[in-house]
Amino acid sequence: MSNKNRLTLFIFIALIIGVGVGYYLNINTFNKNNESIALAEAQVKKIELQMSNLGDTTVAAYATLKAEKVAQVTIRRDNEKAREKKLEPFTLLSDIFLRLIKMIVAPLVFTTLVVGVAKVGDIKAVGRIGGKTMLWFISASLMSLLLGMLMVNLFKPGEAMNLPLPSSYTDTGIKATALSVKDFISHIVPKSFAEAMATNEILQIVVFSLFFGVATAAIGEKGKVVIEFFDSVAHIILKVTGYVMNFAPFAVFGAMAAIVAKQGISVLSTYALFIGEFYSSMLILWILLIFIGYTILKKRVFNLMNRMKEPIMLAFSTASSEAAYPRTMLQL
Repeated sequence: MSNKNRLTLFIFIALIIGVGVGYYLNINTFNKNNESIALAEAQVKKIELQMSNLGDTTVAAYATLKAEKVAQVTIRRDNEKAREKKLEPFTLLSDIFLRLIKMIVAPLVFTTLVVGVAKVGDIKAVGRIGGKTMLWFISASLMSLLLGMLMVNLFKPGEAMNLPLPSSYTDTGIKATALSVKDFISHIVPKSFAEAMATNEILQIVVFSLFFGVATAAIGEKGKVVIEFFDSVAHIILKVTGYVMNFAPFAVFGAMAAIVAKQGISVLSTYALFIGEFYSSMLILWILLIFIGYTILKKRVFNLMNRMKEPIMLAFSTASSEAAYPRTMLQL
């Protein structure tokens, strides 16, 4: 078995073991915390209903109910904190992995783009490739949005989940601002390359990398040393990526154990309908994209799909596209 297939197998095994360990912890370790949280939530809902029926906020009964609500909210919060504290060894595994991934994404994007653009050399060729890439990106995004709007109105997934809506007066703490075209364009142009690297602003890194790669190719012979240097750095980063990916099964185990321990094995069945609708929509999107890809790449699109198996599996199990990005770059 190749190392690539072995890692995929280990990730899948870790996912299954994580579910098993999480279920055991949910039953034997977190049962008291979970019961206290569920009971407190039920009491809060009951008290809120009584408060709304009471109407008059000046009577003594209203103040009593309000005090009871505060007490139940405190009980819920304390038990949630205690549960999170016990889950720290598991969540730490996935947190470390995601931090390691974020550590290598920025230098990987920068070095591979600089080398790729510099080796192409011709700025017109770079423009053509970039234009085609943007056309595909915008077209695929538009198709995803339209399909998503169609499927959400067809399936109405929220109806099956019975999620209570917050009050229209609830303060979420999120500052809402409209994003204009000017703001978007300004955002993708970096003020500082160091700042873009430090904050993992990928679009800003891409813009700087394009300028740097074109300039490197433009200076001719003097630029070859720089190209060779960044080519070596890119290979080193890819090697580091390989080391980081060996930690992926532990991250998947920790993530699955934590979520099942917290919400119980029923979380898998509760969201089964929602997940089924989501992935059926994704399947339709993939079929459309593969069909379009086949019209352009012909049979090479199937070779591309074969290479994408492991990154897709990793993105699914960690719920992070960042986790799959380095492996995607390596496969391509």
